[in-house]
Amino acid sequence: MSKRSLDESPSPHSSKSIQPVTTAESTNSSNDGAGLRPILELLSPAEEQDQHGGHVKKPRNFIATVACENCRLKKTRCDESRPKCGLCKSLGLDCVYSERKLSNLFRKDQSLSMIMSTLHRLETKLENLPSAISGNIQPITGHVLQALETLKEREVATSVRTSPHTISQTTTPSMAGQTESDLRGHEDLPDTRGQVPISFSQHGVILWPGARVILPERLLVAHERLGKNYVVDIEMSRPALRMDIHPFPLHAGGLWLKVLPLPVIQDLSNAFFATFNPFTPIMDKHFFFSLTLGAAIDSEYAYTIESCIVLNVLALGCLSVQAHEEGNFPLPGSASHQFDPPKWMDIIGEEPPGLRFFNEARKRIGFLMCGNDLQSCQYYLLSAMYFTQILRPMDSWVMVSRAAACCLSMLTNREVSFNEWEGDMKSRVFWNCVMYETIIAQELDLPASGLMQLEDYVPIPKFIPFSVVSSSSSGIVAVEEQDDSFFQYHFLAQVAHRIILTRIRHTLYFFSESGTFPHPVITTELHHQVEQWRMNLPPAIQFSAHIKMRQGSTPLSAGTPPFPVDLRYSTTPAAAVAEAMLRGRFMIAKFHIGRPYLYKALRTPMALTQDDLEQVRSGLKNAIDWPIVKGIFSQMKSCIPIKFAFCSQFFGQILLFYCFSHSTNHHLRELLPFGWERWYDEMIRFLEDCAPYSPAVAKDLELLRLL
Repeated sequence: MSKRSLDESPSPHSSKSIQPVTTAESTNSSNDGAGLRPILELLSPAEEQDQHGGHVKKPRNFIATVACENCRLKKTRCDESRPKCGLCKSLGLDCVYSERKLSNLFRKDQSLSMIMSTLHRLETKLENLPSAISGNIQPITGHVLQALETLKEREVATSVRTSPHTISQTTTPSMAGQTESDLRGHEDLPDTRGQVPISFSQHGVILWPGARVILPERLLVAHERLGKNYVVDIEMSRPALRMDIHPFPLHAGGLWLKVLPLPVIQDLSNAFFATFNPFTPIMDKHFFFSLTLGAAIDSEYAYTIESCIVLNVLALGCLSVQAHEEGNFPLPGSASHQFDPPKWMDIIGEEPPGLRFFNEARKRIGFLMCGNDLQSCQYYLLSAMYFTQILRPMDSWVMVSRAAACCLSMLTNREVSFNEWEGDMKSRVFWNCVMYETIIAQELDLPASGLMQLEDYVPIPKFIPFSVVSSSSSGIVAVEEQDDSFFQYHFLAQVAHRIILTRIRHTLYFFSESGTFPHPVITTELHHQVEQWRMNLPPAIQFSAHIKMRQGSTPLSAGTPPFPVDLRYSTTPAAAVAEAMLRGRFMIAKFHIGRPYLYKALRTPMALTQDDLEQVRSGLKNAIDWPIVKGIFSQMKSCIPIKFAFCSQFFGQILLFYCFSHSTNHHLRELLPFGWERWYDEMIRFLEDCAPYSPAVAKDLELLRLL
């Protein structure tokens, strides 16, 4: 049958309806996505023609969702035109529509849920992975890529698109074109369908109507004085990063880079590739040591993009060495089982560590700022990473925006072979860029680059290996001591998780006074998808959803897994981060599914159903004990990823726990999880640790102390 066009839709729910897919059709899907074609065809009008009596049969009309009383009695198809349908208008009759039954409303939601569930279980094939990692990773990775590609393609299959350049939406077309700033600025204003959009930003919690009734007046007054975008205003007005350069050693003067010992360069580079690059794979280690590093050294760090990249790697290497020291991990290539300070340890002795290298890179990039190739993109992403680690979120956003411009230049209006090493590297920088840009733009109400529009075009990276040159022109060789496949799986899991988070935001973050949002059936499906994400991880990175964290006052020794005991790769800072982030992402997704219910609970507590109460309980439970700030990370602060994003999360969570603990409704107070007071104090301590490095975090902490 022909599908109604979006413009003809009389209600918000009918515009989201998608025809179900049969199992027989679904099982014919193949690696190239051919199995999705029947679904895609359902999203556009079909032309059904039947030759009968020499006439072409008129395309069959849709089945009316809510027929008027006259059409219902005459058993004719109603076109649902308002105020009069076509039949009543032609016959001059009064056209009356009955109220839509609630069961019909939920039938559509159940249909949508069935489609989403069927597609997910069909397309996620990670269970076919071998039980262990061994030999060549490529055949194994292929299964992961196929599963993640189909998960991404599913966004297309469940979207309503008005043009090839429109960002896909799942069940909330009104989200198109709206930024977090739009949502936060109209926190209490319903849209044309009576739905109030809920900001995905944790800084938006202070604007929730239900929260403002409970929060102290002195806190609200102080917040009003700051303004709704105070975080951006404060970070933009802070002094620029220092531009001075301290040579090492000091007596080397302006020639210090030319006389820098090769062992120092090697150790700092290896420290970077053992720490930051595994869970944020911007660089190819073999290409760097074979070509990039040699080109920079041979040119004596001239004004070239290779020099800029190497200097940024060395800057991040200094932070990595500091992280090894904090966590008491041995440096790469060391025969020791603990951290032994190298002879050149003084090179990281500045604040922030690595600034001398970073400033040398900033000096050189001025003449190269118009480059838009792969290496330029890598430079800007490395710069964004450095700014992120030293808690300068606005500087980091500027760099990631510049990296996004490079990606757009590389990937649009030209053919890219993603089955070759260079094309695969472009997909790696693309996904690194789009994931971080999504985090920072949503939290700070910053404009997005439009890079997400390429998600359906750029495939998941395959990690095609670079054909290593026989010997490095620099004479420096990379230390090979970790299983790269573990981190490649982790990165692919990041991509899948980001897709799920985007789906959560687009489908749940609305409130309705009528109680129709959030929809229980969609919430159930999203919980199912998060569980499937966890269960279908490759065996090497599997973890249980119910493992207790190793806690206590006694510090953990180096190499002791401070995270889930069934993860076995805690021998490096990068492994510690990867393991913590895997479980952390699971909890973060669960928490974000529960946040719209927390909004509803604070705003209309008397309207909560039993299912709503369970979702509130789940959201609060998954808001505590995030592993990224526990265990070894209580000491290893130099290696915590996206620290500012965690600071923002904790700002909102502290407000939420305060509101629920001070609610006059005893049912809400009873939903608080055991141990929330301890976690409350731990979040405050985390903000206290970060506040000296970010004036915005310091201001957040100042507001929280008014509670």
